[in-house]
This record gives sequence, structure tokens and C-alpha cells, in this order.
Amino acid sequence: MTIHTPVLLHEVCSFLDPESKLIVDCTLGHGGHAMALLALAKNAKLIGIDVDEHMMNKAKEIIGTKDKEQGTRISGRIQYVRGNYTDIQNILWWKKADFILNDLGVNLEHFKAVERGFSIRWMAPLDMRFDTTQATTAADIVNKYSIDQLQNIFEIYADFSSPKALELAQHIVTTRKQKSIITTHDFKTVLNECGLGDKACTVIFQSLRIETNKEMDNLKTFLSAFPETLNSGWRCLVITYHSIEDRLVKQSFNELVETWKYKLVTKKPIKPSYKEVAANRAARSAKLRIIERI
Repeated sequence: MTIHTPVLLHEVCSFLDPESKLIVDCTLGHGGHAMALLALAKNAKLIGIDVDEHMMNKAKEIIGTKDKEQGTRISGRIQYVRGNYTDIQNILWWKKADFILNDLGVNLEHFKAVERGFSIRWMAPLDMRFDTTQATTAADIVNKYSIDQLQNIFEIYADFSSPKALELAQHIVTTRKQKSIITTHDFKTVLNECGLGDKACTVIFQSLRIETNKEMDNLKTFLSAFPETLNSGWRCLVITYHSIEDRLVKQSFNELVETWKYKLVTKKPIKPSYKEVAANRAARSAKLRIIERI
């Protein structure tokens, strides 16, 4: 079984008040952060949100197994909610959270699950959806977006130069007129024909994943919604992995501070230690920002 290693776990836990009563984990994943937080806050309950039904079921399985092995009752303190963290206000309804964690990273299992099409390494349908009930797949974007739309994705999310992004977009559109691009192999072949190696292909795949799941739009919605759900004197933590994500969080937090109702817990983002990056390469680009409602 593939088990995802939670990023910045020690750091996240160090900012938790053990007296917290309600914790929200916006991206439950395999439940690594959730289990550690509940082990520290003995009287807390946790709302675990995840848009991916498979991931939610895996979390229940992992946490249930831990309970049996260790004689704990963590699973009994978790409310599992399949949904998007953008809907945090409706999910909490009238409740206020003491501690909100939103880890924006992609679970390792998404890359290991060949059939879901997140990785350049294996032949699979070009899917990339976290929420498999949503209509639009990555293949739909590649085969239907205009040259301008594709160019914008590669420029903004992959940080490619405008000429190179345009070249990629034009070649994709030319290729799909002859044959639809429906698998990861099809898409990677198109990128290879434009001179991209595996490293560059990975970045383009990432940009397509971001667009498929509307990740930046979701983050913007969350950042405008979470302040109404946070108790006074308590904290919200966001872990980003992309420069655009981090910029959005930084700007939003700074705007909240200007209202005099919030304060930054740390002025600069917290980054993983050298030891953590050596043990878990997926953590290398992580940045943790924390804000507290006064």
C-alpha cells in the first residue's frame, strides 16, 4: 500500500494549541496530518475534507487500522466530508474552527495510480481529475482549448517563455487535427516533438493538472472564505508548492493583517529542513504560512 508522507508535519503540529476543540483538515489525503493533530489535541474533533472519494476511503482504512494497532480512538473523532475545501463555510455551517490546515500538495498515490494519468512515466488516459465526478478531464483541455488558452496555461503555470509556450500550443492544435490526444503517452510524444525532455514534460503535466482541477481558482475562493470560519485567537495554516500559490496566500494574509483583525504568526514562510527534503523529495518546494485571528 502506498502511504503518503505528510509534509512539514513537525512544524504544523508545533503551531497547534493542544486545547483546540475543532480542527479542519481541508485536504485529508491519507490522514497523516489529521492523526498527528488529534494525537496532540486529545479533546478535539476534526473535520476531514477531501474531494477525492478514493482518497477519503483510503484515509478511513489507514486511520481505522492505526486505531486497532495502537488502541486509539482517533477515527471516532473525525467527521469525513467528501467535498471541496472551497465550500468550507457551508461544511462548517454555524461552527467556528480553532485550527485550519490546507495542504495544497498532491498525494503521492495520485502519481502511483497509473490509471489516473497524473504521471509522465506510464501510459494511461489523460485524466488528472482529483474529483472523478467532474466533467472536464485533462484530455478535454488539450483537445478543445484554443491556442491562446493553451499558451496561457504554459506561460502562467509552467513559467515557459511566451514563444515556447506558443510553439507548444500550436503543435498541440496541429497534432489534434489529425488525431485526438487521449493518453499520457500521446501528450508526452507531442511535447517531445517540441524538444522537451522528461523534466520539462513534468512541468507541463503539472500545469495541465492545475488547469484541470482549477487549483488556483479554488485557492482564491478558500482564501476569501476561511476568515469567516476561524475562531478569534486561533490559526489557519496553508502549505503551498507553487510560486503562484504562495503569492496568493501571502497577498491574502497581508490584506487580512491590514484589517487589524489578524496577525502573521511568522513573517517569512517556513520551509522543510534539509533532512526532511532528503527523506521526502516531494517536500522540497513546500512553504508554510500561518495567520492568526486576533
